[in-house]
This record gives sequence, structure tokens and C-alpha cells, in this order.
Amino acid sequence: MKCVVFRVDASVSIGSGHVMRCLTLADAMRERGYASLFICRRLNGNLGDEIEKRGHRVIWIDEHSPMQLDRSQEDSAATVRILKQMNRSVNWLIIDHYEIDRDWESILKPYVKYIMVIDDLANRSHLCDLLLDQNLHADAENRYRELVPLHCKRLIGPRYLLLSPSFYSLKGKLSRRQGRLENLLVFFGGSDPTNETVKALKALSELDVVPSRTTVIIGSANPNRGYIRELCGQMDKVRLHVQVDNMAEHIAQADFALGAGGVAMWERCFLGLPSAITIVADNQKASVDAAEKYGAVWSLGGHDQVNPGTYRKIVERAMSLPDERRMMNGKALELFERSSHPIVLDEILASEES
Repeated sequence: MKCVVFRVDASVSIGSGHVMRCLTLADAMRERGYASLFICRRLNGNLGDEIEKRGHRVIWIDEHSPMQLDRSQEDSAATVRILKQMNRSVNWLIIDHYEIDRDWESILKPYVKYIMVIDDLANRSHLCDLLLDQNLHADAENRYRELVPLHCKRLIGPRYLLLSPSFYSLKGKLSRRQGRLENLLVFFGGSDPTNETVKALKALSELDVVPSRTTVIIGSANPNRGYIRELCGQMDKVRLHVQVDNMAEHIAQADFALGAGGVAMWERCFLGLPSAITIVADNQKASVDAAEKYGAVWSLGGHDQVNPGTYRKIVERAMSLPDERRMMNGKALELFERSSHPIVLDEILASEES
């Protein structure tokens, strides 16, 4: 089998999105004859168990504190040692990490055939053959132009969103949402570092009229899961799920969502789910602003501006304005009219052949 190596981390502070989108790609590449290895740091809230559950191997860089910029050289040296110990050819090194740049990549380049970078910040140079940025940008054509080599192919925009096949199969069966808000989805990422789930649950407890059903999803890395479980148990119409593997089904069944920015926002948009977005990390702001300007979401601003009252008011607004939710539904679906599966994998294979 061909070999692909992922350098990616997850933690309570980093979140789970980087690893989860790499897992989506690793699963797809397995179908095309690739064996995947994940190189990760053993951080609090890592997703090693989830990676192995999906049938992929993990090798740890045994460091218990997050990688700092001045430790990039140490990290690259550890990654080189792992690749040498593998004693096999590596077709692709795929990097999804905000603290890795051209210097790190130049050290690894002699040990792999191709390098792919998944990024959305466009704030540092890369030495790579393929670059993926799944976010919506006004100037996508020029984004990264000065940050990557001339030969690097750039895949930029929501049409390149990394999604499991279940999203595509469900999209074909979707009927346009009619405006009723019967099922509310609450999901703020795997770790929810700013504790938005608790704020949302407190808001629901204050509503005079509640949706018929509220589905709350958290990751196994959520540090407040015990308290969240307790709160959910106090409300008859609320059901809690931990570390689901059928997110597409939950999105397809919902009528409105409270959630964070990032990959999960685009997953909801792909299936046309109207949602109110809280920005829980600085790197989410640009994409959330762009999605709101397009008309695909409502933005609530930064997490420090949001409290239970904010969530209560936005749910009340959503319940009282079905026409606005129908408009969001249409605009969100419009973003992905040109998206197809498995478009990113096809680009990876084409890069090998060129």
C-alpha cells in the first residue's frame, strides 16, 4: 500500500476539528490504497482513541505541553526520527497545524515525495505541493499567492470541504426546510473550550416555548461533560450525545442550530441547516463574517460577547422568523452547488500523476 502521514494535533485548547477533517481524508485515501499514519502530540484532549477506532495508526511525539513556535525545530526533528524508523517510502505528508510553516516543512521535504498543507490563516509561508483552504474568501485567487511555491496547486473555497460520504448521500435526499423549528441542534465543537454548550442549555431552560426536541452533541474531550449531562437530564426535551460518528444525520434532521465557526459551520451549511454562530477562536472570525455576509448564517460575535440571554433571544428570533430561516437554508445550499465527492482526493491523485 502507499503511505500517507498526517502531522496534526487535537487538544482541549486546539479543538478536534483539525484531526476530524484529516480523519475524513484518511478514510477516503484508504479506499484508494493508502495506509495512514498520524503523528500527534499527547496533549490533554487528544483524539488518539478516535484515530485508532477508525483503523489508523498513531505515533506520539511524547510531549505533554503544546508546541511553541520556538520549538518547531524540536518537533520537526522528532517527526524525522519517526519517518526514518518507519523504513518505508512516504507518498504524502499532510500537515494540518497552525504552528508549522516553511522552515519545518523544508526539514521534512527530503523524507517524503509530496507535501500537502491544510490551512485557513494565510499568515505564513509554506513549502508544499498542494494547499487546501476550505473557507469562503473574497479574493480566493490571490490568497497564498506569495506564500507557496509557484508549482503549488491551491484548492480554495467551500467546494473543497472535506466531508464523509454520508454528507453527500444525505444531501441528495434532503427536502428544503419549510420553516418549522421542531428540532434544535446544539454543537460547539469537540472540546468546546469556551463552554458555550452550558450557556445554551441555561438559555433553553429560560424559554417560555421550547422546540419539540433539542439534540446536544459534545466531544469526549469536553471538560464539562459531567455538568452538561446533569443539565440535560433536567430537561425533558433535550437529548445528549457524546462523540458521535453520524453528525450528518443529526444535521439533516435539525431545523436550526447553535454552534461555533470552523469546519462544523461549513458542514451545517452543506446540508442547508440555518444556524447562529459563535466565534470561539480568532481564526474563525473571517470565515464566519464571510458566511454571514453571504446570508448563510447569523453571527452572534465573539464568545466573550455571548451569554445565556444571547442564546435565548436568538432561539426566540429563529422560532418567530421562519422566512429568514428559509432564506438561510437556500443561501447555505447555494455555497456548495459545485461541490462533489471526492474532489480533494481526486486532486491529490492528479498531483501524483503530473
